[in-house]
Amino acid sequence: MSLPLSERDLHVLAKCAVSKWLSTSQLQRLYFPDVTADAARKSLRRLSQAEYLLSFRENLMAEALYAVGSKAKALLATKGLEVELCRTPPGQVEHLIGINDIRIAVEAEPSRVAYFFAFWELPHFQWDHAVIPDALFALMLPERRTFVVEYDRGNETREQLSRKFLAYGEGLSGFLLDAVILVTDTPERLETVRRHLRHPVISLRLLGTTLDIIRAIGVHKVKFQDICVSSERTTLLTELSGPR
Repeated sequence: MSLPLSERDLHVLAKCAVSKWLSTSQLQRLYFPDVTADAARKSLRRLSQAEYLLSFRENLMAEALYAVGSKAKALLATKGLEVELCRTPPGQVEHLIGINDIRIAVEAEPSRVAYFFAFWELPHFQWDHAVIPDALFALMLPERRTFVVEYDRGNETREQLSRKFLAYGEGLSGFLLDAVILVTDTPERLETVRRHLRHPVISLRLLGTTLDIIRAIGVHKVKFQDICVSSERTTLLTELSGPR
């Protein structure tokens, strides 16, 4: 099926290429903010029926997920973007969707974003560190500030998280990190980790919040909890803009 593609269609395909799988609501937030959910779904179905997108629904009550289809793979290859087709989402798709929620929130102010890479993109840069963050991004605030992200859904023990944080504190060659951002799925999980890390375990700032807060107001307006301090101190990312 031949289909004329709009500029918005091309943006949808490119974003799906770097994000692997995006939900209907994520794509609506990105590219259909001024139309109804039904109109957004209709546009996405049009791309799916033309094989530019793959669609997946776990059941009739679940939200549809979209990835690059065969025709989009060929189109994007002509623009230098190689994409691996994935017929079904990974087993821990909620983890992937959460990381893409964080990506969307970071990129909501594109003028500030130097880069954002999710963990599945890091191998393209010959990543050889023992620890692999869920995401790595840099913002211009106005100086460049670099952050690693751990999105925790309770699948790792507190000890496993502590070891990761210690590794970040020892540094990643090629990156001058300014803070580790811990994003949890619930406030209770954040408080559990915070109590475990009441005493500093790393030299870096360790900032925490929940995914619901990031979804609601975006990364740039979040008052992150300063996890490794005894007080209830909070900070905005822009408040890290002083000298290192």
